[in-house]
Amino acid sequence: MPTVAPLDLEGHCVAAVFLGDVPHFALADGAIHRLDNGHKIVQANDGLLAAFHDAANDRLITGGEDGKVFAVKAGGEASELASAGRKWITSVAAGPQGAVAYASGKTAFVRFADGKIKEFAHSRSVEGLAFSPKGMRFGVARYNGATLHFPAAEGKPVELEWAGAHTGISFSPDGAFLITTMQENALHGWKLADGKHMRMSGYPGKVKSLSWSVKGKWL
Repeated sequence: MPTVAPLDLEGHCVAAVFLGDVPHFALADGAIHRLDNGHKIVQANDGLLAAFHDAANDRLITGGEDGKVFAVKAGGEASELASAGRKWITSVAAGPQGAVAYASGKTAFVRFADGKIKEFAHSRSVEGLAFSPKGMRFGVARYNGATLHFPAAEGKPVELEWAGAHTGISFSPDGAFLITTMQENALHGWKLADGKHMRMSGYPGKVKSLSWSVKGKWL
């Protein structure tokens, strides 16, 4: 029979994920609570702003007001991956080959598995990050569109323009489409093969989260 285990948390929960078979709850104060043969806590950021479940590596990536990026593993180990000084880390994402992306202000960063960090400057604030499921490519949601970067190679980024504030970003599972959430009650999409637009508007409220079906047929 299924069981329900209540856990009283004092504060706002930013993310709830399973690492292995253990439920973890990331709070805004940077404490990561877990139910692992009892209630246990590990401290990550001093003020947590963003969290991403890196399912491929069974870890939680966090960023916060202390300008640091942490990786939290199932056993409760919290290790610092990167630091942006006194700047807030407002978005994080995990990608292939152990890569991690994070953003602060108008700059996005990619940290490779070997510890090398590459930065990408933008004219407007970075609002969201996502890695493509195919190849080393990541997208940035920004004002008036999105930008695609290829961090493992040299060359110019691909700019995808659409007027308005784009606040979040997601690739389809096959990497063929890019979708952004917007400040207005709308989504916007691009077919990456030819750059054609997909305008999706008329929602009763702002879209807060996105999820794709297994083969990407449904969003």
